[in-house]
Amino acid sequence: MSENQLNFFIPEHMDEINVVGGAVTSTPFNIRLLLFNDEIERNCDIVKDNVKIIRTGKAEIVMHPQVAKNIAELLLKEVENYQNKFTLDK
Repeated sequence: MSENQLNFFIPEHMDEINVVGGAVTSTPFNIRLLLFNDEIERNCDIVKDNVKIIRTGKAEIVMHPQVAKNIAELLLKEVENYQNKFTLDK
């Protein structure tokens, strides 16, 4: 193993977030990615009221712009791999 190689540790019980949407914003110093999930509103009467869905922020990821660019490239490559493996639209 070279001196510059990183070792990754993935905890056995790492939180998993099911993401249904996102938003992004930036400052002169970083890029912020907000991740959202849909949840049922807990304080409504399901029998009497219509069930309401609320889009809830689950995580805010703060990154240096170069890290954001690297992650964007990783995601684009993985989406391309996914499309080649699992979809008919090639």
